[in-house]
Order: sequence, then C-alpha cells, then structure tokens
Amino acid sequence: MAHVRKQMISFFMTTKCNLACKYCYTPKLKNLKKEDQQLSLKFAKKGIDDFFRDSPSRYIRFYGIGEPTLEIEKIKKICEYAREKAGDKLFVELQTNGCFSKSVRDWISKNVNVLWVSCDGPAEVQDAQRPTRGGKGTSKLVVENLTYLNQFKNIQVGVRATLTDRMIERQDELVDYFHSLGIKYVNVLPAFSPVEGSEGEKFTWDPIKFAQNFLKAHKKAEKLGVWYNTMCIVNFDEPTRHACRSCTPCPHLTTDGYISCCDFAQLGPEYEKNALQQLIYGKYDEKTNTITYNEDKIAKIRHRCAEELEKTTCKGCKYVRNCAGGCMGQVVNETGDLMGKCEQNCQIVNYLAKRMPRNKKLHPAFHS
Repeated sequence: MAHVRKQMISFFMTTKCNLACKYCYTPKLKNLKKEDQQLSLKFAKKGIDDFFRDSPSRYIRFYGIGEPTLEIEKIKKICEYAREKAGDKLFVELQTNGCFSKSVRDWISKNVNVLWVSCDGPAEVQDAQRPTRGGKGTSKLVVENLTYLNQFKNIQVGVRATLTDRMIERQDELVDYFHSLGIKYVNVLPAFSPVEGSEGEKFTWDPIKFAQNFLKAHKKAEKLGVWYNTMCIVNFDEPTRHACRSCTPCPHLTTDGYISCCDFAQLGPEYEKNALQQLIYGKYDEKTNTITYNEDKIAKIRHRCAEELEKTTCKGCKYVRNCAGGCMGQVVNETGDLMGKCEQNCQIVNYLAKRMPRNKKLHPAFHS
C-alpha cells in the first residue's frame, strides 16, 4: 500500500528512555522543563477530537523521543478516550523498544493491533547497539516479549532493525534469525544521521552495499514467508503523490505542546531551532484547550509531492511516483530543504527499482 494510506494520529508520549542506543537520532536535551517531558493528557484528547473530526481514520499510534511504555497509564487513558469516540473502529499501533514488564505485555496483548519492536538482531548485536542506560544487555527481555506477543492472532507483530556496519552485509542472517523467532514482518534501515541535541553516534555506510544485501535478504525472506522491507521500497507497490502521511500532513503530538507532521520533528522552537521546525505546523493552548494550525506551513508541507518534485529536485527520475522524494523528515534533517533529497536514498531506490517488481500487488504491511 502506498505509505500515504497510513493516515493516523501519533502521540510522542515521553522524552524519557530506559535504553542508551548507540545510534539514537532523537534529541536528548538537558534543559527540558519537567512539564515538557511527558505528553499532556488534555492535549492528547484535544488532538483526538480534531483528528476524528477532520479525518475518517480511527487509527492512533504511540511513539516518542523516549520509550512510550514508560507512560503506560497515560497510554491506557488515551486509548479509553479514543475508544469512547471511535468504538470498534479504533485501531491502535505501538512502536516500542520491547523492554517492558509482564503487566505491560498483558495489556498490549488485549489492546494493540499493530506492534513494532525495535530489535537489531541476535544477542551479540542487540546487546551492543541497544543496551540499557546502565549498560546491560536487552536481548533476552526483548525476545521474551516478542515471542510471547507474537502468539496472539489479533496483533500484527513486526521488528524494526537499525543497521550499522555490523549487519549491513549480514542481512540474510537477520532474515534467518527473525524467522526462527516466528516473526513475519521485518523492517530495516541504516542508522539515521542524529538530529540536533542527540547523543547518538553518526555511522557511515555505503548505499549500494546496503541495497545489494537488502535485495539478497528480501528474496530469501520471500521464500520463507517473511516480509522484509525498507523505507526506500515502501511505495513500490503502487504509484503515489506523497511519500507518506507526513506530507499530507498527519498530526504528531509533541510533549511540549506542538503539532508535528513527522517522527523527526519531536519538539517545538523553544528547544529546537533547526530546520526541522519547518515540520511543526500547530500549537496547543492549554488555557483555551484549542490547537491553532498554521495553514501556510501545511501548504508548504503538502507541496512536497511527486508532481512538484519531478519538475525540480527529481527531474528526469522515472521512479519518482514510487518514491515521491522519500522520507521528508530525513531529507530536512540532512539538507535543511523541504524539497531536497538524500543522495544515498536515491541510489538505493534506483538500484532496487531496476531489480524489483513495481505496481504489481500491494505490500502486506508497512512500518512507521
């Protein structure tokens, strides 16, 4: 399905995290006010009111700078409120690092429809790249939670693996590993460049080497009944105007009271003064319980579409309708330009588009 079909409201629950991932791209600012470290329940409810008013979608998603399940009680309240409004039509997605308790796991099993767990592969890789803040390994707990939740037929369980130089050329091993755990949906991508305020390391990688090894792993996964995906092929199944929901835009509620259109833009201008503020298009006023939307910014965000890109940035590219410029947040983070492009991603798209079927059948699942 063209990624833009995934219309939903996202809640950035907290800036706190129980892990210290080596490549974390999200900001870890030390000057955050206490009240800006967790999402306001009142703001979340107002966001739901506006989204359900303006969109037929009843899809809600939990994500964040930090680990969303650290705010599980607030997640429960948001789900209860959304279910009062949407009834049986409510669809819930959670993206998590998988390091949560049995009580959280039990709640997830009864209330979440789509679960994406960040897991980078076998213990040697997971424990090195995604340790706890105290430096301990996380693989055992993540695998325990993954395999437990994967047995429930009411949940689509997938993993999101971030690739550093440890695994770029071992992607076929990732397929074997996750297949051995019974996982049928795997999404991979090389580590992002950190945004301003991040403590993560910046990794360098070869886009063609990634693409070659991705294609090999994708073919292997197909034979095993595993969907092995990456952001660069999410629109290979049908032509699209927009790369994803961010370009329409769909609301992402930040902990400090702003409306963002993308997972990359996670805080407002008081804390981040970089180019990602182009992706912030609304502000919540707690006193009046209203959200003010900036229509000029919305228009500029929507302007990033295939027909505009093929006139300028993507001129002459025959794959623009199966890419639409790729991830807008990554582009703005790396180039500062809403209409810019990530050269590495372009190389991946071109390599894979020449070797993979396009516009033949819809993909079975999509991440983010």
